[in-house]
Amino acid sequence: MGLQIVQDPSNYGIYVWLLPEGGVFKDDDDNVLNIPSMRGDIEKMSEIRKAAAHYGQPEGQAVFIAGIGRLTEEEYQEDKYRMDNGLLSYGDTGAWRDAARTRRSLD
Repeated sequence: MGLQIVQDPSNYGIYVWLLPEGGVFKDDDDNVLNIPSMRGDIEKMSEIRKAAAHYGQPEGQAVFIAGIGRLTEEEYQEDKYRMDNGLLSYGDTGAWRDAARTRRSLD
């Protein structure tokens, strides 16, 4: 059996700034430069490009990551607690979809 890559079909997510060497642009605290967006939003892609240039990283490209969004520190702590206790993260829409499909198949 081979590895299968599954693309998230969501049209909402975030754009991140992908550097020419392949990593994402982060600050000194390891926070990723990102902007919430809908897939294909040219204005959001332009905004993240301008922000990357402003912070000294004009080379690169905006890359869309589907199905995720930003978290506050409180939401992060809640998700961490849930995952540490064997529960699904609130922000993991793919896992929630899979759990719902599994439940329907068992009913």
